[in-house]
Amino acid sequence: MNILEFHEVTKDYRLGETTVSALRGVDLAVGEGEFIAVLGASGSGKSTLLNLAGAIDDPTTGEVRIRDRDAAGLTDNEKAELRSRSIGFIFQNFNLLSVLTALENVMLSLQIRGSRTAIARQEAAQRLDEVGLADYLHHRPDKLSGGQRQRVAIARALVTRPSLILADEPTANLDHVTAQSIIDLMKELNEKEGVTFLFSTHDQRLISEVKRVVRIDDGRIAQ
Repeated sequence: MNILEFHEVTKDYRLGETTVSALRGVDLAVGEGEFIAVLGASGSGKSTLLNLAGAIDDPTTGEVRIRDRDAAGLTDNEKAELRSRSIGFIFQNFNLLSVLTALENVMLSLQIRGSRTAIARQEAAQRLDEVGLADYLHHRPDKLSGGQRQRVAIARALVTRPSLILADEPTANLDHVTAQSIIDLMKELNEKEGVTFLFSTHDQRLISEVKRVVRIDDGRIAQ
């Protein structure tokens, strides 16, 4: 079963008097449990594709279906609920709140969903333990290394138990050893928990580990 489908998707942006075509007729299907990299140069449309996959943006034409639901047909509240329940995000720059500890950053995803504080704390601590940060629960981001911050971001993405994780250049800012440990962690989560991963990347370290590579060039899927 496909968890994500793009059907003849285009995405245009207006920049003053100019129209920029970020995606140009993309067809793509992502099955449950896949571990996929979208490969392309800067400006090729990778990040736009992820934004559409996460219901952050709507296509100009065509259809994006997430869990067999037309994302563009959902209300803003329904999109927020879909992201909260089914989709996790891992960002290149981590996007952690600097005033919160690692535990609090991960708890926040559950608290937004309405989970009680005690339950959110317990589940967040469990996820941080699973990514190797049991001894760093009360450290704020500025007291963590880049690899540790990325692990917090992974724990935050996983704590709501999503079926799909979208990762935008998750290893770009990490040294070789740290990047490999992050890749190994994501592979383990994919294999043991069946979480679907869709990456945008140009990092050969990650590309060599995925199960499928989708190449995008100037807004089109390369054949």
